[in-house]
Amino acid sequence: MSSFLNPTFQWNEFFWETEVSLPDWAGFQERNGPYGALSSIKPSIGKTKIVFAPEGRDESPINPEEMELINWFLSNQSAVIESIINTLFSNYSSIRDNTIKELGEEMSEFFPPVKTPDDIKGVVGVVSVNIHQVAKNSIPFIGVEMGCNWEEEHGFGFLLHGNRIVEIGGADTAILLWLANQHANET
Repeated sequence: MSSFLNPTFQWNEFFWETEVSLPDWAGFQERNGPYGALSSIKPSIGKTKIVFAPEGRDESPINPEEMELINWFLSNQSAVIESIINTLFSNYSSIRDNTIKELGEEMSEFFPPVKTPDDIKGVVGVVSVNIHQVAKNSIPFIGVEMGCNWEEEHGFGFLLHGNRIVEIGGADTAILLWLANQHANET
């Protein structure tokens, strides 16, 4: 087992959070500013904010079953970020084209060339990983909130069941409990 399992969380008046170092999550843009704004010109070193139950939970301590959901993510974090990187890489040119079509040619400056999946790390950054208190088959629903230069107000968000992406949208996609519940209740 990895040394980062069972991290210590703190209640911040709204949800439980902690920060862990995830080497596979290094190299992205550093996005710790307000609303996921760029906070450094240097790439991230992999320090990642993890939020447990971003919505719909009280301040009672995290119980052992909930810690299992958190540890599932920590044990499988490489596959989670790989899925996101590959999805962003596969869809980068269509995201670029749709954004330019919708908002104008001046948006092209926010889309530098991306030749390999690893290049995606230079155009987006991780704001937080949101582990929902919702699971299906003992696998948690995980939201990854990202910041990007082409959508400063709403960011980018992924909702995953384990390492399988089930929803892509604005940053709120990573946080919404009702969305995780909706996917958990699908047959």
